[in-house]
Amino acid sequence: MVQLNLLPDVKKEYLKSQKTKALVISGSILVTLAAIAIAILLFIYANVIQLIQVNIINDDIKNKSKQVSDIKDVDKYLTIQNQLKALPDLHDQKGIYSRLFTFMPILNPGPPNNVKLAILNLSTADKSILLNGTTASFESLKVFVDTLTNAQVAYKERGADQSKTEAMFDSVSVQSSSLARVNNVSTVSFTIRLTYKESVFDARNSEVTASVPNIQTTGSLTSAPKPQLFEGGQ
Repeated sequence: MVQLNLLPDVKKEYLKSQKTKALVISGSILVTLAAIAIAILLFIYANVIQLIQVNIINDDIKNKSKQVSDIKDVDKYLTIQNQLKALPDLHDQKGIYSRLFTFMPILNPGPPNNVKLAILNLSTADKSILLNGTTASFESLKVFVDTLTNAQVAYKERGADQSKTEAMFDSVSVQSSSLARVNNVSTVSFTIRLTYKESVFDARNSEVTASVPNIQTTGSLTSAPKPQLFEGGQ
């Protein structure tokens, strides 16, 4: 059997273009419908589902808050918890002033220039130390003042590997001094005011030690400390 194609080439091209056009239009319609469907779903999610979720979460928050508020003395517990959290910072801010009793024997020159302290007052407000005591002579007093002036403190800051060394006091001043005889023995009484460095008593510093360079002061060497620094063996 013989088949003859009686359609001209122009007609075939036209039919082919029509099929392509139909496919493009159908695809565009499907894409448009899909976009509309997605937009509707997003609208429903944003305006319905999310609102429902927010309401559920708010209700849960209200219920949990009510449960907490119904606990007896809950305010006290929360206050205590906050105070416990603040304890490490408060500990760092406080000073370890007991170090002073370790330092003072080191700062006391050896005989015959040793001193005896009767009163020691420390003020954190202006970082000052007030010393009241006696010594054998004005020369001994000068040795003590020079010792305090040259005293150094070494320490390690938190997290540091190397130690730091600096002057222990920012200022040393004799506020008063007088000569008296007690049991036919000459005695010089004095009042000295010191301004200490913050690092001396800082709780964040470790391995804190005091030292006095072996220097010549007023014709005498600042030598080993005398064990009994305070009058009455205090």
